[in-house]
Amino acid sequence: MNIWKLEEGEVRKPGLAHFVMMALFTGVGIVVGTFGSLAVSIGPVSCFWPGQAIQSVGCIWYGGWGAIAGVVFPMISNAISGSAALPISLAYIPGNLAQAAFAGYFFRKMKCNPKLTSTKDYLVFLILGTLIANIIGAAEGNLVLLAFGIITPAGIPLNFLGWFLGNTIASAILGVIMLKFLSPLVMKTRTFCKGLWA
Repeated sequence: MNIWKLEEGEVRKPGLAHFVMMALFTGVGIVVGTFGSLAVSIGPVSCFWPGQAIQSVGCIWYGGWGAIAGVVFPMISNAISGSAALPISLAYIPGNLAQAAFAGYFFRKMKCNPKLTSTKDYLVFLILGTLIANIIGAAEGNLVLLAFGIITPAGIPLNFLGWFLGNTIASAILGVIMLKFLSPLVMKTRTFCKGLWA
């Protein structure tokens, strides 16, 4: 069963409720992301950043609204925690977009169920939504740090590993828990997005 396909006669349109969910997810991401940035870090990199779970799950549930939240909340979180200045946070946008959008895109493309009802659902989330998305995010983030002179080329391997593991472990654990236990509730609401915006 393709849960992303509209039923006969079903009409979904973006509305205020979607904007509210985007704002709510942004708020949750700010709290979780800031806590993660302050809790465990090696230099400019958080070794366990639970904000990545918010990023990937948000786009699965709320499509483009979740992706926007996944790009916006890290900038605010970075400002609150002092982990990155605004120009650096802005430069992180492509990496954050990959981290936020990959899982949502591939769940729709490969007709996966957010409730994680099959091995395929788990594999798509863990491989594409966490591993690949965070390889891209960590690579882009380290290039930004290098470009801004925050790290040297010699520091890239350790920073890349810290970024990648910190995001991937947090997302794999917390993201799976969120999807497994909260998706049944979210999918009953009108704010659940089968498409990009509704």
